[in-house]
Amino acid sequence: MTWNYRVVKFNGGEGEFDEPYFEIKEVYYNRDGSLAGYCDAPVSGNTFEEVVEVLSQMKSDMHRAIIDEEEFYRVDTKREELE
Repeated sequence: MTWNYRVVKFNGGEGEFDEPYFEIKEVYYNRDGSLAGYCDAPVSGNTFEEVVEVLSQMKSDMHRAIIDEEEFYRVDTKREELE
């Protein structure tokens, strides 16, 4: 399983987020490259340098296409489970 940082577009519609908004997430992929899921992408580390490295990696991944949250709902739930 692989992962990278991606911008995910959320369509809103509830509470304070009634308009679309965007978040950086850790996105995971199955072996065949299909979407497996996502989780929050904290900017943290044991040192300042590690935090800078996380931010640098996030920035370098920003060239990738934005993923709409709806794409995760279309993922076949019978695909291989997260390892």
